[in-house]
Amino acid sequence: MPVVGIPVNLLQAVVGRRIDGVDLQEKLSLMGCDVEDLESVRRTRCNRCGFITEMAAKEDLPAACGECGAPLREEGASAALPDLEVVRMDLLAVRPDLFDPGGLGRALRGYLGIETGPSRAVVEAARRTLSVDAAVTRATSFRPKIVAAVLEDVDLDDETLKVLMKLQENLHWALGRNRKHASIGVYDLDTIEPPFVYTAKDPDRFAFRALGTEAGETWPLRRILDEHPKGRAYRHLLEGFTAYPILMDSKGRVLSMPPIINSEETRVTSSTRRLFIDVTGLGQGAVTGALNILVTSLKELMPAARIGAVSITEPDGTVRETPDLRPQRRSVRVSEASRMLGIPLDRPRAVELLGRMRHGIEDGAGDEIGVLVPAYRTDILHEMDLVEDVAIAYGYDKIPQLLLPATTTARESRVEILSQRAREILTGLGLVEVLTLVLTGPEVNDTLLGRPPSTRAVRIANPISREQSQLRTDLAPGLLQVLQQNRHRPLPQHIFEIGDVTLLDQGSETGAREERRLACAVVHPRVGFAEIKGMAEAILREFGAAASLEQEGDLPYLSGRAARATVSSGQGGARWAMTFGEIHPEVLERLGLANPVVALEGSLLALAGIDPLRQDVFRKA
Repeated sequence: MPVVGIPVNLLQAVVGRRIDGVDLQEKLSLMGCDVEDLESVRRTRCNRCGFITEMAAKEDLPAACGECGAPLREEGASAALPDLEVVRMDLLAVRPDLFDPGGLGRALRGYLGIETGPSRAVVEAARRTLSVDAAVTRATSFRPKIVAAVLEDVDLDDETLKVLMKLQENLHWALGRNRKHASIGVYDLDTIEPPFVYTAKDPDRFAFRALGTEAGETWPLRRILDEHPKGRAYRHLLEGFTAYPILMDSKGRVLSMPPIINSEETRVTSSTRRLFIDVTGLGQGAVTGALNILVTSLKELMPAARIGAVSITEPDGTVRETPDLRPQRRSVRVSEASRMLGIPLDRPRAVELLGRMRHGIEDGAGDEIGVLVPAYRTDILHEMDLVEDVAIAYGYDKIPQLLLPATTTARESRVEILSQRAREILTGLGLVEVLTLVLTGPEVNDTLLGRPPSTRAVRIANPISREQSQLRTDLAPGLLQVLQQNRHRPLPQHIFEIGDVTLLDQGSETGAREERRLACAVVHPRVGFAEIKGMAEAILREFGAAASLEQEGDLPYLSGRAARATVSSGQGGARWAMTFGEIHPEVLERLGLANPVVALEGSLLALAGIDPLRQDVFRKA
C-alpha cells in the first residue's frame, strides 16, 4: 500500500496538544493506523509547477518532477525547502479520512478525549452555479457525476499546499481507484468566473494550456494524452471516447480536463485565498465521499476557512447543492457490541466510546443506539463497522485474551508437501525462489507476452487499479517482470516460483478453480534451449514422470526452440505437464531485456501423476 508522511507540526496544531514521538506512534497504532516510523524528510520545490517532492535522508533528488515532468537536477530547476519531521504511515484504504493532518488530528482529538462527538462544519448557501451538459452522460464521453464546493478565507503556505496536493492524490487512490471512479480538481477561484459548465469537447479541435506547460502554449486534448506526463499515465481512462470531458467558466476559460489534468491558469499557489473544488466520476458515492473528506479535512487544517455550497443543474433539470455534510443515520445494539467484543458494556459507556470516535448520538433509551455518522466516514456501512469503532475507542489492548474452547492439530495439505519437494528440486538446480503478485492485469498477463487476453481469466468486478483487474492464469509473466525489474543487476539470474493460478472452470462449484504451478526463468548472454531442456528433464526425472515431447510454437516462446511435455493420464490419454523453451525476441524487446531468456512452466500435480482437477489435494494429507 502507499505510504503517506504526515507533518508532525501540522498534526499537533490540529490536535491542539504536543505529543512526543513515541506516544504519538503508540496512539496512532491503537487507533488502527499502520505506523512505520518518525523521520525527517528533505523537500524540494519544482520551479515550473510548484510541486514539492519529499525525499528520505538517503534518497537522491528525482530526475523529473512527478507532476509536470520538468527536469529537477538542472541548475535553477528546483529550490530546496527546510527539512520536515513526518510520521510515516501505510495508507489504510478503508479510512481515507485519516490521510492528512486535518482528518487525522480530528480523529486524535476524539480518541484522546480532547473533543468528542461530531465535528460541526457549516455549509453556506450556494452563490455559485454549475450546469451539466448531457454530452458527458453519453457513451462517447461518459463521466456523468460531478459535485463541487467553494472554500473561502483559506490560509495556504508551502506545507499546507503540499498537504492539499497529497490528500488529493491519496483520495484518487483510495476512493477514485486511480481516478477511474473519482478525480478531484482544485482551482484558484479568483482566476475564474462562475457560472461553470461541465461539458465535452472534440479532442483534436479543442485546446488549452495544461498544468506545467510553458506560457503561451495551448495543446489539443489528444496531444495532452500523448505527451503530458499525466496524460500518458491516465489516458486509458478516456480510451475509446470521441469527446473528452471539460470543465469551463462563463468566459470560456478551461478549469480542467477530468480526470487527467487542470489548466495552468487556475493553478493554486500559496497566495490563493479562495478555492473552487470539483470531483467528477462514474459513481455518486465515490465523488460525494471524496468531496466531503477533502473539504472537512481542509476545514480542520484551516479553521478560519468557510465552506460554500455550489448549485448544480443536471441535464434533466434537477437542481441540487453540494457538498452535503449531513450525517448518515445508523444504529448499533449495545448487547451485540458487548457479545462480539467480549467486554462488559452498557449504554452510557457505549455512547461515550462512540463519541470519542466522533459520532453523534440520537436521543433514545434501551439496547439500540441511534448513531449519527459524520459525512466523511465513508467506511461505515453496517452495524459491525460501529462495533469496530467501539473496540478501537475501548482499546484492543484492554480486551481480555481468552483461549479457544477447542483445539485442532494442523497438518500439511498434499499440495504443500509436493510444493516443498519441488522447492528442494529447483533450489538443488541452482535457482532462487521469488514471489510475485497473484493479482495482475491483461497487459502483463497476456499483452506483454504478445498474446490476446485470456478467455479463462477470472476478472475482478471493481478492481482497485487496472494493473490488478484479474487473477493470474500463468506464473511466467510474473517471472519475466522480475527479470525486467532486475535487468541492471549482475548476470546470470536463475529464479523460480511455486504458486497458484486461477482459471475459469464451469465444472467447478464456484465457476473457477486453482491450479498449483511451478515455473522458472534464466537470463544470461549464452543461455539457450539446451539449458532449459536439461532443467526440464531433471524435474521430470525427480518426479518420476515419463513424458513425451512435442514442438511448441505459441508465444511467449520462440517457435522451433520450445517444447511441450505431456504425461499419461492413466486411461490411454495424455495431459499437459510442462512447457519450456526460449522466450521470443519480441517479448524480450517489450521487456527491455538485452540478453536471451529461457523459461519453464508446469503443472505440479500433473508432474506428480495427480489429476490437476482434483481439489482434495488442497486439504490436509
